[in-house]
Parts: sequence; structure tokens; C-alpha cells
Amino acid sequence: MSAARYAFLQPGRYARGWHIVLFSQELAVGEVRRLHYFARDLVAYRGESGRVGIVDAHCPHLGAHLASGGGRVSGDTIACPFHGWVFDHNGRCVDIPYARAIPERAVDALRGWPVLERNGFIALWYDPEGNPPEDYLPDIPEWGAQGWGDWVFYRSRIRARACDVIENIVDIAHFPHVHAGKVRKWENRFGERTVTQLSTVDRDPGAQMIVPPGVPFDLEGMHKEQAGQGAEAWGDATYHGPSIMYYYTESSGAELSYRAWWVNCHTPVNQEELDLCSAVIVSSLDERPLPGEFAQLYPQTAHIAFGQDVEIWKDKVYRADPILCDGDGPINKLRRWYEQFYLPRS
Repeated sequence: MSAARYAFLQPGRYARGWHIVLFSQELAVGEVRRLHYFARDLVAYRGESGRVGIVDAHCPHLGAHLASGGGRVSGDTIACPFHGWVFDHNGRCVDIPYARAIPERAVDALRGWPVLERNGFIALWYDPEGNPPEDYLPDIPEWGAQGWGDWVFYRSRIRARACDVIENIVDIAHFPHVHAGKVRKWENRFGERTVTQLSTVDRDPGAQMIVPPGVPFDLEGMHKEQAGQGAEAWGDATYHGPSIMYYYTESSGAELSYRAWWVNCHTPVNQEELDLCSAVIVSSLDERPLPGEFAQLYPQTAHIAFGQDVEIWKDKVYRADPILCDGDGPINKLRRWYEQFYLPRS
């Protein structure tokens, strides 16, 4: 199959669906944040009621950036710092302080983006056709619950394709070579808007791993130490839509037992770059409290695991018609599933 036949490889295309752009803790009431995703300048703001709005960044009047000077929030609206034009979360112009009437062209001249704030993150709905958003992101009941706390997250801007990132969910064969993992059990399940990986992967002290640059501790040494503890671990990773993955894992061992939720997401900045983010909440699986050092390091290791893959993604080419063997995961099936987010809904 030629690359041109995949809609997700065609220039200017981005996946239809929800994309995480911020975590709730990054946007205070009255705050305005600059964003750049889908090759567009955007601003996010939180109104006095707590509601989040995301609109295109430049005022339709004379082009000022709405976050210049820190931005101005009034009630649940945002005002242009240049001439005071006021817009609501839909991008609708609701006031021009020095005009008797709002020009008809100005009413809907600024684009507002559908926003979902759930589970402690803020997601934007992208659909080039302008269709209303779908509600497919489930709640994570443990978020904010006693013993769990708020997300600890890390974000990196990387050069990679979104299609390379999502293929990890079915790529069983890379674990022993990139993550020093020994796969004992593996299953992929496909739903209409979901793809799931159910896995049991042991740490293998004899396997190979990639160590990303800048890791602030001995990753290989820690891996071998944990492998020697003989902990049992399993995980359930599910992509909900094209870019947001929930991962639940439990690990039981003589010295340490824990459970954790990860939210991994990749949000397109432009055709060549993504923001890759890993967020973690972790809790003890038994009555023993988690060691402070572990609670601090574990979220870092989650993002470092992605960093191992980044070292491959940043240099690889995309094979539209790959030569696969019987030990590979369902890569072509994943690509057909992923294609739906780039095709018209009609």
C-alpha cells in the first residue's frame, strides 16, 4: 500500500477527536495560557465560574494576541488587550466597549473550540468538518480519591508522527529490545473507538533496553534490581480515540505492592512535532505505605518509558507496506482502525 492511501499520512491532516492540551492544575481561575496545536495559535482561559474556554489566539478586529500582557478575563469571557473586544468561550463577540453595535461580521469571527475538563485534564475537540464532539472519554474514579492525589505529569515536545506513537499499543515484539521486558501474556482488543492492550510483562535483567539521554538515575541498574525482586505485574492499556490512552497497572511483590493509573497522550503541534505527555497517580496495593523515593521516581519512569520509544521514533521512516512476521502484533489492523479518525464521518 502506498503512503498516499493512508489519510493519516496526508499533509495537513490531524485526527478527529479529543486531544489533551493542559492539565487542570496548569490553569487557575482568571489565568490565560498560550497554546499552539494543529499548526494554530490558541489561547486557553479559566473564567470566574471555573469554566475553561479555548479560542483562536488572534482578535478578528486588528489581530492582537488575546494572551498579550497576560490576557484579561472578565467573568467567563476574555477581552482583547488592544481595544477591549470581549468574547465568550464559543468565540462569540459579546461586547465592544466603545461601539453602539457589534458588527455582524464580528459576531462569529473568532473560532471557539469545544472543551472537556475531566479527570483533571483539559481536552480540546478537533474536527475539520466542524461536527459536534463525541462523549467517549470515561471517568477515572480514583483520580482525586483518598490515597491517590493529583497527577504528576511530564511533557516533552518531540519530532515524531502520531501514527508511530499509537502503533505501540499493538507492538508486542519491541518490548525485549527497547524496554528490557519479557512478555508472558498479551492480548489486543478492538472496539469502535477503542483499542486495548492486556499484558503481563516481566522485567528481564538479561534483555536489552534503550536509555534516553538525560535520565537522572541509573535506569539499567534500577531495572535489574527490580527484576530480582520477582514482582508480579499486569496492565490494561486502552486508547480512547486517537490520542489519549488510559493505563491501569498493578504490581505485587514481597517488598512493594502498588497500583497506578497513567494517562498518556500525544497532541499534534504541527505536521512534524507532538507534545508527548505522561501523567501518573499511584497508590499502595496493601496496607504498607509507599516509600517516598518510589512515589517520587515512579512518575518519572513512566515518561522515561516513552522516552525509550522516542529514541526510535525520531529517526525511523514509515513503512506503509511493512514486511511483517507471525510474531508481530496486529499492526495492519491497528492502522485500519486508526484511519477512521482521519476520514469524513458522512
